[in-house]
Amino acid sequence: MNKYSIAYFGTPGFSAMFLEKLLADKEIPVKVEFVVTRHDKAVGRKQIITPSPVKQIALKNNISVIDDLKKLQVISYKLQELDFAFLFAYGGFIPDNLLHQPRYGFLNTHPSLLPKYRGASPMAYPLILGDTETGVTFIQLDEKLDQGPIISQEKVGIAPTDLRSDLENKLTELSFQLFKKQVEQIADSQKATLKFINQDNKAATYTQKFTKEDGFISFSIIEKALNNSSLNFAELPKPILRYIEKYHLTEEWKAKLTDSGKIIYDYFRGLYPWPGIWTRVTPARCAAVQQKRLKITNCSLTNNKLIIKKVQLEGKKEVDFITFNKAYKIL
Repeated sequence: MNKYSIAYFGTPGFSAMFLEKLLADKEIPVKVEFVVTRHDKAVGRKQIITPSPVKQIALKNNISVIDDLKKLQVISYKLQELDFAFLFAYGGFIPDNLLHQPRYGFLNTHPSLLPKYRGASPMAYPLILGDTETGVTFIQLDEKLDQGPIISQEKVGIAPTDLRSDLENKLTELSFQLFKKQVEQIADSQKATLKFINQDNKAATYTQKFTKEDGFISFSIIEKALNNSSLNFAELPKPILRYIEKYHLTEEWKAKLTDSGKIIYDYFRGLYPWPGIWTRVTPARCAAVQQKRLKITNCSLTNNKLIIKKVQLEGKKEVDFITFNKAYKIL
């Protein structure tokens, strides 16, 4: 069977996982000619310049890498020689002049049920909003963000204890299986026979990129979650509140405000492991002005009450919460 020549666009760890699966599966009729990823970044406290996970996998498999989209002429020349380019969590904007260079253009698997959850954080939002299912959508890229015509979709359930890292694994596997199915269909019948469905832009919702500050939850709200006391809208984590207000979900969420334990636990699930959720505390043995940042690194939900299992005080190592509270008496 003839293989399609493709370029792979991706950056984070779960995209690297996809690329590994693709390279290991000899039944898929594709050959990755080169990889495009984001540039190397400083990582960790020591700010060590580190290549993206996708770049690391590409180099390990002796595949050439382009990590600078400013090299447009080089990329454009290379893309013209391809059957298609495939994008999975690239994390950057593809210039319009590149989209139609490959024979079949750019194809993309987006980890949500489009048009819902377009944008930067489609895996986090189903968790922080308490959804019970999500999925992946295979589309052809166009000039607008995540708005290309849909080729196919697959759904997957979300377990009550799934963290974002768990969902990344589920959706990466589902994305890979959908990619494999669609490429085999293209090989059998050619792209001209595939059905394209335009997205309903009126039903579209957008997700934001999270920052470290988005993980902050005041200690008073943490205390409410420990007792499953009711919240008011102003006490919701800001990304949740912005989404509710933007998409007019106030009535739907009124009944949910009584379950503060679940709200905060779901928020933890969606932001795990980064940026994570954190608060500020004044340990009993410290002066009042020495308020400290406390990250909740592990928690669970029992009878709709938040159960904190492990924490990390700034400048300290992670410890179990019972031990921490005995020493610092924050509750």
